Amino acid sequence: MSSQQQKYRNFSTDSLGRDRVPSDDGYYQGMLKATDGRKDERDRVQKKTFTKWINKHLIKAQRHVTDLYEDLRDGHNLISLLEVLSGETLPREKDMVRSIRLPREKGRMRFHKLQNVQIALDFLKHRQVKLVNIRNDDIADGNPKLTLGLIWTIILHFQISDIQVNGQSEDMTAKEKLLLWSQRMTEGYQGIRCDNFTTSWRDGKLFNAVIHRHYPRLIDMGKVYRQTNLENLEQAFGVAERDLGVTRLLDPEDVDVPHPDEKSIITYVSSLYDVMPRVDVHDGARAN
Repeated sequence: MSSQQQKYRNFSTDSLGRDRVPSDDGYYQGMLKATDGRKDERDRVQKKTFTKWINKHLIKAQRHVTDLYEDLRDGHNLISLLEVLSGETLPREKDMVRSIRLPREKGRMRFHKLQNVQIALDFLKHRQVKLVNIRNDDIADGNPKLTLGLIWTIILHFQISDIQVNGQSEDMTAKEKLLLWSQRMTEGYQGIRCDNFTTSWRDGKLFNAVIHRHYPRLIDMGKVYRQTNLENLEQAFGVAERDLGVTRLLDPEDVDVPHPDEKSIITYVSSLYDVMPRVDVHDGARAN
């Protein structure tokens, strides 16, 4: 029996208190609690990251989200976000795109909230964004899981889907392209490997190496190899924000954990991708 099983294992008795026999109920209940705890932590980090990502765009519309689940319910912030991300364009007729504001309901009744959210969802569907089991009442009611799912879908479409990298294959997903880009950016750095968007980034070395690749004056890699995980993460996020204009979507304490949140790290790494010099995917030539 593993030490973890022994930790959660308990014993049960019959009605007379005789014949105590081992039971695994406690072990499995403990494992379920641990799994639920990781899920709660993942959702907490995603909520924080996605809120910061939304606000970096909503500032252009002079709007701000404080509570992700509450502040999207009436649809106004959601519509404004899509206007900013799409350049305020809305297809109106076949083969025509006009630069206009998305319509919206101004009332405060539930009906108006549902209408506004539906306007946003219809706009996404018009752009061939696949929405899986997300309805207007899910967002209007502040459903945490589906609100996170909707924002992740928006991030994938507007932030990650256009990533291109030298050496990519035609069947690669956007996530796989970003992983390949990260690997290319960190080639040649001793002891640094990018195998995923979770544990590989925990110690902060990858973030620093990505910045150092094109901006070596900003990062002392010798220092990076000596610092703690939290020091490396703080350094990378601080330099990226101060010198490269990358919004600080992550906090060091949310990354230096046994199970860093993949979606949050992908969102931040894609923001780093946006500010790095481009390399042409066909001939390897650097582009502006």
